[in-house]
Amino acid sequence: MKVIAIANGGFAIPTLRLLKESEHTLSAVFVMPVRTKRSGEKAGIPPVRAAIDGFLSGTPWYEPENINSQESIALLKSLNADVIFICDYGKILSNEAISTTKYGGINLHGSLLPKYRGAAPINRAIQAGERELGVSVIFIEPKVDAGPIVATDSYFPSLEETAVEIEAKLAQLGAPIVLQTLSRIEEGKVVALPQPSNEASRAPKLRKEEGRVDWTKSSMSIIDQYRAFQPWPRVFSDWVKNGATNSPTRIILGPFSEVDEEGNLLETLESEREAFSCGTIVKKTKTSFWVKTGDGALCVKSVQPAGKKNMSAEVFLRGYQLQVGDKLI
Repeated sequence: MKVIAIANGGFAIPTLRLLKESEHTLSAVFVMPVRTKRSGEKAGIPPVRAAIDGFLSGTPWYEPENINSQESIALLKSLNADVIFICDYGKILSNEAISTTKYGGINLHGSLLPKYRGAAPINRAIQAGERELGVSVIFIEPKVDAGPIVATDSYFPSLEETAVEIEAKLAQLGAPIVLQTLSRIEEGKVVALPQPSNEASRAPKLRKEEGRVDWTKSSMSIIDQYRAFQPWPRVFSDWVKNGATNSPTRIILGPFSEVDEEGNLLETLESEREAFSCGTIVKKTKTSFWVKTGDGALCVKSVQPAGKKNMSAEVFLRGYQLQVGDKLI
């Protein structure tokens, strides 16, 4: 089949690589224009745009300002393709754009739909404590991730994997499913099931202020927050020294663990420590420190003070006078 790819981010790369090597024809690739920062400098080159100079070399490519404009519609029609593959693009196609191909379009989405429709499905699923994560291939409609489901697949990541590693694995997981879907469409064997809208949930973009740790939450919830918010916005707190009157110090935190470097759980808090509020430093050694949470305590493995490089907790404790009784807020 002749396929038009409309993609921008790294989640689409494994599928595009597989598609390029398949029996299908990649007729063209559409990417978002490279934006210019307020300083006048160009923003970073998106992964799919970079791939055009790599493994996608020789494939016709376009970067329209508006994929739904009449100029773009005319261009899409002129390619006379069978299907659109859209992934990690950031724009919803109009009905007119979708209807420019014989079979419409399919989308690879980073969640088990109908849960986590939107821009940050992987991050939001991890943040919510989901243990099974997956991908869905759907027929596209001019709505956010609401089309009929064609195929899904999933896996259970470890609690050490962050959104960065999980996204890479899900992208690899989704690529062969997209190719299988294209073959089923061509053979007339595709089955698409409508999404149960009553089970739908949203996955909006992450906001920087969401990175602040709420220490009243459970230890596992904070670990999931850390995992979900990598590589941005990460998680942080303001360090307030016990009895200090000066301004707090912003520190970026994580990874965390419920055990220390020797694999030991923090011993039951002593009676005087039980009086400490959540966010209080309840134990300090030469190599680590523990922060009280809503249901226990977490060992902090690394710290990045504002304006400094990331460092191990051991290095941080050698250079900064953090003490038991200090607060993270």
